[in-house]
Amino acid sequence: LVATGALLTYLYSIYITLLEKGEAYFDSVTMIITFVLIGKFLEVLSKKSAADTLDVLSKHIPGEVTLLQNGEQVNVAVGEVQVEDVILLKSGEKAAIDGEIIEGEGSFDESSLTGESDPIHKRPGDHVTSGTTSIDAVVQYRATKDFEHSTLSNILTMLERSLSKKPKIEQLANRLSEYFSTVILLLALATFLVWWFWPHSFETAFMVGISVIVIACPCALALATPVATLVGLGQGAKRGILFKEAAQLETLAQTDTLVLDKTGTITEGRPQVVTAQWYVDDARKETLQLQLQALLNASKHPVAVGVSEYLDVEAPLAALPILDEVRQITAKGMVARCEAQMLSGGSAALMREQGVMPADESEHTLFYFAVGDELIARFELSDKPKADAAEVIRALTHSGIDVMMLTGDHEAAARRVAREVGIEHFHASFTPEAKADMIAQMQNDGHKVVMAGDGVNDILALAQAEIGIAMGNGSDIAIDVSDVVLMNDSLSALEESFRIGRATFGLVKQNLGLSLVYNAITIPLAMAGYVIPLVAAISMSLSS
Repeated sequence: LVATGALLTYLYSIYITLLEKGEAYFDSVTMIITFVLIGKFLEVLSKKSAADTLDVLSKHIPGEVTLLQNGEQVNVAVGEVQVEDVILLKSGEKAAIDGEIIEGEGSFDESSLTGESDPIHKRPGDHVTSGTTSIDAVVQYRATKDFEHSTLSNILTMLERSLSKKPKIEQLANRLSEYFSTVILLLALATFLVWWFWPHSFETAFMVGISVIVIACPCALALATPVATLVGLGQGAKRGILFKEAAQLETLAQTDTLVLDKTGTITEGRPQVVTAQWYVDDARKETLQLQLQALLNASKHPVAVGVSEYLDVEAPLAALPILDEVRQITAKGMVARCEAQMLSGGSAALMREQGVMPADESEHTLFYFAVGDELIARFELSDKPKADAAEVIRALTHSGIDVMMLTGDHEAAARRVAREVGIEHFHASFTPEAKADMIAQMQNDGHKVVMAGDGVNDILALAQAEIGIAMGNGSDIAIDVSDVVLMNDSLSALEESFRIGRATFGLVKQNLGLSLVYNAITIPLAMAGYVIPLVAAISMSLSS
């Protein structure tokens, strides 16, 4: 519209100059273009300011890493690093590859990923995440991923894709701006004709029509959503909250129900054994305990890890038996064959499938071990809620979000955690399929649901919800199917994601409202002849 207005004014000025009568408006044309360019410059600055936040993670990515090969240090490109390579990371260097420390210890700065400024002390066995910086540590660590599949590479890919899918409200604004231009040109033509036949001079009618075109530039309407969205994505990235698509900011702002997994989401995800009961004599216990340890080694589930750590302390290290036909049974446990015996370890539901009828009265998480249909041992584990869980859930509830917990744990353990963190609605003994079905039922009732979880057990529910949020300690597959990834494991980051979504969507609606109010006021003024083209250009630039 500005180009149309400036071009028409320029052509009219040439016509007047050639006829040597009337007043030319070359100065107005240059001033219109000048003020529009100033407005565009300010627009670019606002976009750059927001985009700079998204560039923080990509800055200073090491092009090379130092590998230890045959006792020598060899510098290689990050793209050439393979899984199992041993990397030397020195003080002040940024890790480009994910891995596990095998030698050395020290403090790491993870603020660029999690938003947390406190250094994290790491030692052998701890995980090094790409994108974090060694503060005072000189460590050797074994690569667990190549660069293409590293955490940092995945984050950068997510951020690049996040701008590709526009929110529905932005798509609507873009369609409106297209129709807006046509309507304004018709209004300008009608204004020109009315003023010319009123009667006024051709020059006066022409300049009034030009003012209508220039003042009604749809730039502000088109800018309202993308700039606010870009700022929202940038603020999220700065706080370790990664939205895979910009459209998810809008969806998150409109949700009314939050479903939480228990272990690792509400709780710390590090259950510890508080009581252990064996139902065999000491002579059999030693052999069976080794079989149980071998079975537990096949699982990375927090409960299995908690029991395994307990047994490692209670029993001396010994050679473990080799198991065959090891199988993970989602949300229940694992089974395996040791010589002629069938071993099973997991929940009461798994025990019942094996013909064992265990007692499951406890406020703690229960883990059972059986050989065939004989119950061998029962472990009670306690997993503390995260320090900020109760406060965050209270804040979310007060903001109008209905918070619900769905867990595969038994009723008493679920009730204890729900009571401690202030959740009124919860369901226990839920399979992954049951979680997804419950979310689908809520959606059928008209609710918009967010699901937050961290494990393989949650992937069906994460995929079913309008928004799936993977916690920072989540499994790779949970992160893959989720829509939002929290690099920080605290529930405060979850609350912050809701705040960013609502603030961004609120800002978008505010921007669109101001743009519509501006056009509703200024266009009639221009049509009435109260605004000259130069003032129209200044007004349009300021509105953008």
